[in-house]
Amino acid sequence: MSACGFLFQNLASDPDQVTASSARPGLVGLPAPRARGAATALSGGEHTAGQDQVFLVEIDSLAAGAEVGQASFRWRRASSPGWEESGRPTSAWFQDLADGVRIKWLSGAGVDFALGDAWTILAMRSQGGAMLLDQDRDTEWVSLGCANEHLTIDLGQAQTVSALALLDHNLSPAAEVWLLADDGPDWEHPALARALAPTSPHLVCLTDWSARHWRLAIADPDNPEGCLRASLLHLGGCFRPSRTFRAGYQRSLVAGRSTTVTDAGKLGGSARGLAQSWQIGFRGLTDADLTGFEALFAACHDPASGLLSPLIFVPFLEEPWRCLYCLPATTLSPVQRHQGSHELALQLEEVIKSHV
Repeated sequence: MSACGFLFQNLASDPDQVTASSARPGLVGLPAPRARGAATALSGGEHTAGQDQVFLVEIDSLAAGAEVGQASFRWRRASSPGWEESGRPTSAWFQDLADGVRIKWLSGAGVDFALGDAWTILAMRSQGGAMLLDQDRDTEWVSLGCANEHLTIDLGQAQTVSALALLDHNLSPAAEVWLLADDGPDWEHPALARALAPTSPHLVCLTDWSARHWRLAIADPDNPEGCLRASLLHLGGCFRPSRTFRAGYQRSLVAGRSTTVTDAGKLGGSARGLAQSWQIGFRGLTDADLTGFEALFAACHDPASGLLSPLIFVPFLEEPWRCLYCLPATTLSPVQRHQGSHELALQLEEVIKSHV
């Protein structure tokens, strides 16, 4: 049986580290009014920010009049500590606020504005690089095209990368994929340029290279969807125990479902998905191996943030695309054997895509 590996501790952890060549913009909601005037506010545009945002707009002056084009307004994002702009005239034509969000007003029957009239606009996040780092398989990076796209990662300084993974992608078998790395960066002549096979449903590349800047370049012009999709990106280490798990491991399918029974005894319900569950055992582990498993377990359960961070389990490194996005069980119980040898039983539960 070949070696296995565990991918955790993603070096790309901040959305600002990942730049997508293109991304489907987020939706801009209709303004929710708290207004006494007769004017109607309309929003528009395509939201380009990587996080959901709330925009607050308020009439701040009627000195020049109370009609559209006369009254002025101020605005800010809810995340901003103060007003980002004040005294801007209202208009019947769309005006840009920030991050692609726009606003205008239509005059009504009566006085258009009262001082303090306000509107709230919810803008949904774009489907950009931030979606690849949220540890949620139900969100995706979605590009605007497919002929020439790329994901660029800045690690801040040169760091050694042992594995790259792009999960739940829609690459066609004819896609051309390149892993590039450079400290410059010089993407015309990078220090590392490695062609990758577009394996499905996941793309996993095992490497051993140190660089600050990394790029996954994809050319898939005949993709039937006309765009590229992926749910998760990992760029970081790969923990490889000195011994792989024993033969006789157990791989189960677990159905997520809810059931109901009527008074007449009729059984019904709904299915939410199928998940894999692996039960594997290791023998002859070294102290270093045990330290690696303890680091893995700690990385998945961080009391400081209160978050769970799933890992990527690669059962057979010669077929890395057959991997599992999963969480270990809540207990890690190694058994001490003679002469510094350890045994360990490990249960891994898949984190599924809930909309599949």
